Amino acid sequence: MIDRIRELAKKEAIEFTHHARTQMYVRKIDTSDVKQCLLNSEIIEEYRDDKPYPSFLICAKLDQKYIHVVCAVAEEQLFIITTYYPDDELWIAHKKRK
Repeated sequence: MIDRIRELAKKEAIEFTHHARTQMYVRKIDTSDVKQCLLNSEIIEEYRDDKPYPSFLICAKLDQKYIHVVCAVAEEQLFIITTYYPDDELWIAHKKRK
């Protein structure tokens, strides 16, 4: 699935939900950061039963910070649900929930 996410990101077939855009603004996360995460990430959690499309929590290190992106994968589109910098109080090594 990570290959499909990267393929759609390369095509720029990315749509941001209103929630994602709001959180990106609050957290000072740029769309280019999200795209870089999509292209250089690994899946750390899967939510295959999500509707209307399965979604995935992905993690990547950009510069010296880790970033998480939750995206839903449709046939020809990625929907960005939210994105954030993982809190060390909640995550082990930025990839596993405490």
